[in-house]
Amino acid sequence: MKTNSTKRTTYILHLTLAYIVIGSIFISNRAVFAETLKPDPLLLELEELYRGVKKYKQLPFVLEDPHKRPKNGPTLKNVIHKANEEWLKKWISNPEKMVPNARMPRLMLNDNEIEAILAYLTSIADKELPKQEWDSYLLKSEDEMSDEEYARMDALASKGKAVWGRARCNICHPVKGKGGAVGVGPDLGAVADKINRDWLYLWVKEPKSYFPDTQMARYRLKDDELRLLVEYIMRDWDFKAEEDEEEEEEEEKTNTEVGETEEVETIGESSIIPEGTLVEKGKRIIELSRCFICHEIEGVVDLLPISKREDKPTKGFERLLDDIRCMTCHNIQGKGGSFAPELTHAGSKLKESWIRDFLQNPDVIRPLLKQMPKFNLTLEEAETATEFIEEFFISEDFPLEKFANIEPAEEEIRKGKELYDAKGCRSCHTIETGGGIGPDLKRVGDRLENGFIFFHIKDPHNETPDAIEPNYNLSDEEATAITYYLMSCRSKK
Repeated sequence: MKTNSTKRTTYILHLTLAYIVIGSIFISNRAVFAETLKPDPLLLELEELYRGVKKYKQLPFVLEDPHKRPKNGPTLKNVIHKANEEWLKKWISNPEKMVPNARMPRLMLNDNEIEAILAYLTSIADKELPKQEWDSYLLKSEDEMSDEEYARMDALASKGKAVWGRARCNICHPVKGKGGAVGVGPDLGAVADKINRDWLYLWVKEPKSYFPDTQMARYRLKDDELRLLVEYIMRDWDFKAEEDEEEEEEEEKTNTEVGETEEVETIGESSIIPEGTLVEKGKRIIELSRCFICHEIEGVVDLLPISKREDKPTKGFERLLDDIRCMTCHNIQGKGGSFAPELTHAGSKLKESWIRDFLQNPDVIRPLLKQMPKFNLTLEEAETATEFIEEFFISEDFPLEKFANIEPAEEEIRKGKELYDAKGCRSCHTIETGGGIGPDLKRVGDRLENGFIFFHIKDPHNETPDAIEPNYNLSDEEATAITYYLMSCRSKK
């Protein structure tokens, strides 16, 4: 019979042995755990089949993805000229309350700390924002206007709404939660209570002069169009905050209770904020809050410096690409957005004459918000873009020659229409009638290269892997018939 001492010794030996075994296993496999996991070759093969491997033609410049910006927020150099002081105080205090889709975190700063931040931002700003000349009555509040002045202002705002519509501003910007399909712009539902009209004019005219890495395009609007758009944004109720009397009363009550029960902490009482002027304290709060991660802030040491590209494009298609921010919505060679069709092989998909006309006057092709804005390109700019697309955005996989210079007979067109109807294509596409899910096909013969139509019908997922269009596994004869029918869908000459 074992004594207690023997049992204890045996237990310790077993426990020690267990630790040694477990430790040796851990040590021998430590390198394995630390290695980067390699994907299964089968998964890579499936990914390749699904995504497709597109052959790219080498471009004469490096594409920059606007969705991967060095700084996600704008410079704070002249933010005090951009927004009024009361709005800025509320914004810094609680961003999400001011803008529903705000990405800025709530920093939990008290009123004195916010005052210090504004003092520093004022110290680094230009002394004055460039002023625009406005008719004196437009600077009045609506209550101060005469009936005649109000009618004139209202007429300008109504015309501005048309400019807003042509620019498709609602694609990027939600307004009180409606719109913003691209997901890159802030909600403008209360922007009229925030913005300086001179700053707004300058921003829409030249967005990159304020924020070089902005995803917003330059629309080349004329002076009168800019003024109309500004008036619409500053006056329409869609851009003014909803009055919430209950919320205001609750906030006043809370502030009163705080004032009666406890003294609000001041900056001087905080151990992490040094003594000094209000400006110096504001700078330190900005540094401690790490605002420089998202914003460029003059005078603040950036612990995460970003190397900037010095050679901004000055001419040709590269300049256009940067100027109207095509890649905010479009993908090119694996970079950019996914909201609009990929452009990697657009030169082999689209007819040259159609590209040129569309860039100047975008037609309604896609449903709802997926319509291209009017960027007011000149004929020369449209020609530059078209020539580049035709030269570089191409693919040799499309059988363009097979259907070149073909004029199908009426019988062939009729047979193709019968197949189009039988396959249920009209459920999603419109020609004379049909659905609104897919692109409008009533003038598809003017838009798409004949060979690409055939290529796409044969395998809708080859070029666009995530297309919702089904693959009907059509024979060459069936695909050719439908191609002939769609080739006939053109503008009436």
